[in-house]
Amino acid sequence: MNNELLFKQVIAENKDRIYRICCAYERDPDERDDLYQEIMINIWKSLDKFEGRSLISTWIYRIAVNTSLMHIKRSAKKRSLHAEVDVETLNIPETDSREEKIKIGSDIERLFECINKLQEVDRLIISMVLDDLSYKEIAEVTGMTTNNVGVKINRIKKELAKLMGS
Repeated sequence: MNNELLFKQVIAENKDRIYRICCAYERDPDERDDLYQEIMINIWKSLDKFEGRSLISTWIYRIAVNTSLMHIKRSAKKRSLHAEVDVETLNIPETDSREEKIKIGSDIERLFECINKLQEVDRLIISMVLDDLSYKEIAEVTGMTTNNVGVKINRIKKELAKLMGS
C-alpha cells in the first residue's frame, strides 16, 4: 500500500480520537484546528518511520500527544486549558427529552472542565480510557507498566470524582 492510501486509511480510522486529543489540549477553536493540522502533518512526515512494533493507533496517539505537548509549550499565551465539547464526537445516547439532552451536555462539559484541571499525563491517560483503549495500549503510549496504568487510572477517577463534587 502506498503512503497516500495508508495515510487516508489511518486518518479515517483515527480522526475522532485525534480531534478529542486536540480538544483536551487546546481551548481556542482556531488554535485547535491548527493543532489538528499540525498533527496531520506530523503523521504524514512520520508515516515511513512506523515500524509496526505497536498498533498503528497507539503510534498515532503518541504523535498526537507529543505534537499537542509541543504546541502548548510553544504557545505564547499563558491560559488555562479548557476543552470545548463537540457533542458530535461524543456518541451521546439518543433521547427525546430536551431537558435530558441539556443535562447530559452540561454533565459532559463539567467532566471536560474537570479533566482539564488534571496534570498533562493524567489528561492523556483519561482521554485514552474514554477512547476505550486497553491498559496495555495505554502502557505502550505512556511508557508505564500495565499495572501502573491500572493504579494511575483508579487515582485519576478518584480525583475526577472529587473535582466533580466540588
